[in-house]
Amino acid sequence: MHHRGRLCVLALFFLAIAAGCSSDRNILERVGYVRTVGFDAEKDNMIRVTVNIPLIIAEANETRQQEEIFSKVVRSSKEARILMSRRTSRKMVSGQINTILFNEELSRRGLWSHMDSLLRDFTISKRTEIAVVEESARDIIETHLPGHSRTNQYIDRMLKKEFETQTLPHVLLHHFCRDYFDEGRDPITPFLSKSGKDLEVSGIALFKKDRMVGKLSANDIFYFSIIYHDQDRGEFTLGLNRPELYSISFHAINNTTRKTISKTPDGRYRADIRINIHGGVTEYIGNLKMSTSERTELEHILSRHIEEECNRVVKKLQQLGVDSIGIGQYVRNKVSYQEWKAFYKDNYIQDMDIVVHTNFKVKNFGNFFY
Repeated sequence: MHHRGRLCVLALFFLAIAAGCSSDRNILERVGYVRTVGFDAEKDNMIRVTVNIPLIIAEANETRQQEEIFSKVVRSSKEARILMSRRTSRKMVSGQINTILFNEELSRRGLWSHMDSLLRDFTISKRTEIAVVEESARDIIETHLPGHSRTNQYIDRMLKKEFETQTLPHVLLHHFCRDYFDEGRDPITPFLSKSGKDLEVSGIALFKKDRMVGKLSANDIFYFSIIYHDQDRGEFTLGLNRPELYSISFHAINNTTRKTISKTPDGRYRADIRINIHGGVTEYIGNLKMSTSERTELEHILSRHIEEECNRVVKKLQQLGVDSIGIGQYVRNKVSYQEWKAFYKDNYIQDMDIVVHTNFKVKNFGNFFY
């Protein structure tokens, strides 16, 4: 009798496990994991919310990939979710969102009400990628780009690659929100646009608080990045159409950036940004011989050119009144609270003297010597 009771308990245990597995399978089949969300500006302060839900359909021995894409004009993202959920047989969940796209028009209106909603949703990772798109987020999400299996996966992998290679500053949802609240730095995001049948990172969107006020071009990304932070990898190509330097390409770029604050005799704050850069040459077209002392001349040309371009980028930030490189943080850390409050105002960056100094060193130039 005791043996029969143990058998009954074991049978009930295995039935419970089997029932649990069946229940989990049914739940997974009925869940729609949102991967990409797009926000577009509409009339009368309305927004268009577009979501992408990738699906894998298993039928017999065949597995197919599909997508469900829903788009609604609403007042808020939560309203959109309720309305969209009525059009799908799956339960929409936000825990797997990889990328959030905002179109440029909406970004210039201001993003904080939408960011606030995203932050309040505990299921959305604060490490979600965000980007501004030039035209319509909806068009990008709905368009099938030839050569890419799924647009949402393409965007996610492209941004991750740019972040990992340090071609682009690493900016996620929590970085944007941190800089929004920080009095000494303004937020940035990658800027995406269509390029033929592909997408490209075409620049960096610059924000004053939550409003986009301008952008840097793709050619400015390298110069901005080395001012923005230290990096230990990356690539860079430069062409000057000069006999000494027609074209040159580097790999394994690494730099150290140091920002120091001082006060001028007239009472203004001054920031000196000193950047030491090292890079390995992968291509060089010019008439200088790097295996001789002429390499020093080449390094001098590179240092002066990069310095000029970095100062140009800084001047653009100052003209827009944005502190995307965090100069205010260094001022705040140097002065007393009373001095900081007296100094801090919306366009404090415009009143400062900011000068970039660069020093470039070629750390290797390949195996061919001449």
